[in-house]
Parts: sequence; C-alpha cells; structure tokens
Amino acid sequence: MSGIPRSKTAFVTGGTGFLGWEITRRLLETGHHVIALSRSGELPGELPRAELEIVRGDLDDVATLREAMRGASVVYHVAADVRMWRAKWAEIARTNVTGTRNMVQAARDARVDRFVFTSTGSTIGKPYPPTEEVVTVDETSAYNFAPLQMVYPHTKWLAEQEVERAAKEGLFAVITHPVAVFGPGDWKANVLPLFLSTRKGTTIAVPNGIRTTCDVRDVATAHLAAAERGGSGRHYILGGESLSVRALLTRIAAAAGGRAPRFTLPDRAVMGLSFLMERAARISGRPPLLSHEISLQSTLRVRMSSARAEKELGYTSRPLDVSLGDAARFYRERGWL
Repeated sequence: MSGIPRSKTAFVTGGTGFLGWEITRRLLETGHHVIALSRSGELPGELPRAELEIVRGDLDDVATLREAMRGASVVYHVAADVRMWRAKWAEIARTNVTGTRNMVQAARDARVDRFVFTSTGSTIGKPYPPTEEVVTVDETSAYNFAPLQMVYPHTKWLAEQEVERAAKEGLFAVITHPVAVFGPGDWKANVLPLFLSTRKGTTIAVPNGIRTTCDVRDVATAHLAAAERGGSGRHYILGGESLSVRALLTRIAAAAGGRAPRFTLPDRAVMGLSFLMERAARISGRPPLLSHEISLQSTLRVRMSSARAEKELGYTSRPLDVSLGDAARFYRERGWL
C-alpha cells in the first residue's frame, strides 16, 4: 500500500497509449501514486515503478473500474479507439461512448474529486464544406459534423455528452481537446508512419488542409493543470502551431532525414482517393490508408485557438521543430526509423 495520500493518487486509463503514457510519467514525476488500467496488465517503457500500480481490466467492467478508483482523488480518462473507419463503428462506439459512460458511473460511485476527460480537437465545430480562407475556431464552435457520421469525432462527441451530463449532476469534470500530437513516447507507433513515409520518399502529394499541432509533454502538463485549475464542465483546446499539411510533412521530412512532398492535391482528388481506398478496404478487411473521414479532416483549413487554456490553465506549447526532432530521436533510439 502506498504511503502517498489520496489527494495525490490518480487513476489513469490509456496508459499504454501516446498521451496516457506521458500523463502517467508526468504524474509519477510530480510525486503522485498512479493506478493505471491496462488490458494486458503492463505499461511500456521505463517508468518509476515504486508508485505505479497496474490494474488489469478494461472499460467494460464497471465493478473493476469502481474498485480501482476508490483510492484516487483524480481520474484521467484518456483511453480511446482512435480508428477513423466507419466499418468498425460498433467496436469504436463501445470503447468511446459506452466505455466513457462506464467511467463516469464508476467515478461517481467512487466519489472522486476530479474527472478529466480527453476528447479531441475533431469535435470542435469547423466550416464545412472546406473554405478557401483559413478560419480560426475555439471552444465556442459547436460540433457540426453529426450529419456526416464520422465515427471517431462523432463517438467522442457522444462521449463528451456523457461527461457534460455528469458535470451538471455534480461530478467535477473537465474536457480537453488535444489536436495533432507529436513528441517522444509514441510507444504504439501511431505517428511513426508519417516519419517513415517521408524517410522512404513515398509521400509525393498531400491534401491542402491546415493542421494545428501540439507536443505530448505540454498536453500532459495541461491535463494535470486541468485537474487543479480547470472549471467543471469547461472545454479546453490544447494546440500550438498551425500550418499546412504540406508544410507539416516538409518539417517531418527534415526531422526524419527524408524527402518532402512535392505537390498539393485538390480536395476532390483527395475525396476520390478515399472513396476508392474504402471500397478496397471492404474487400480486404484491412483499414484503408486514407478513409473518407481522414480525407475530409485533412482538407479543412482551420486553426484551433488555445487562448482559453493559456489563460485558465497556464498552457504553453513548445516549438513544433523541437517536438518533431525529439520524436525522430525516440524512433531512432529504438531502431524504428
């Protein structure tokens, strides 16, 4: 049993993932006792083990969640199914919607003091169809993609409603919206393909969208700040530099020692490619490299404002090139790049 008081004990889901692992590391670094949920019973990488307690289980088991939370004052619900493929809607919804509902119920039963839910920048409203001019959006931009039925943002939006409902009923809950995350610690290699594609020179043409980026370490720090200083029921975008997809891949190429893309594709060409790839995926059973959902989001020309997080949480974001350089170093040290 840890000698650390309940006020410094946190329960974390998604600890095997990119952001969840970094939040776990940051909590341990700042003197917390961490109870981490893991289906395998393990977490990757080198973490201080003295104050790390791993509970084997998943988001379906409310009883296990409730029991694991009883010793914690703060819950960080980071786990999610981030696939963007409508063919797997039921599986993705089970994790993102039902899983969040179970987490909220367990947190209320365990009477935790704070609940921080990691959503996504994809649930922030954006102009659609894509506009030629670049538009800046913030937390007041309501989700408007429901008619398009994009599985990842839609299921995360439904999950947000579970958290918002609980906040109105008394649970102190905060919702964060990280954007495109880079940096070291990508143990599942989710972002690695972007680096490999430029290293191999296979990314010749890219969509004409704008992406807002962030560093996993800054986002993890902001989650701890959200638990301490965030407002219940409040949403916080966690972003940084915004740039074109082509400029982003060019800078990834520089970090990876690869080749930058040479062309920008018209929106119609991107959507047409995604249609063909989804048809092929239905036959092969393997996820498409470019789904309809990915193609649509990659053509949006939107900047995400983190002004609220900067003001209320003290959020800051380091330069993108630092994040990309540290990410490339992480991959190289493991022989992945």
